[in-house]
Amino acid sequence: MEIELKVNNNMGIHARVAARIAETVRKYDCEVTLSKDKISAAGDSVLEILTLGAPRGTMIKACATGPRGQEALAELQKLFAADFGEY
Repeated sequence: MEIELKVNNNMGIHARVAARIAETVRKYDCEVTLSKDKISAAGDSVLEILTLGAPRGTMIKACATGPRGQEALAELQKLFAADFGEY
């Protein structure tokens, strides 16, 4: 399963946001890979997510495998759509 996610919050993906993404992924029995350009990151690793360097407006591809991959991607879509709870 694969989806495209847009970073809409003002500060892009920073440490707090990366932690929320990783926390979301860890709740599910699956593996999620996030990628931008030719850089890939494990969705459960805050440090790897930060290496994506994703400011506002960035499109990120999320790919999930495993029994609950679809659920994880659905929750990630909600998280990105809500701008990670930031204003």
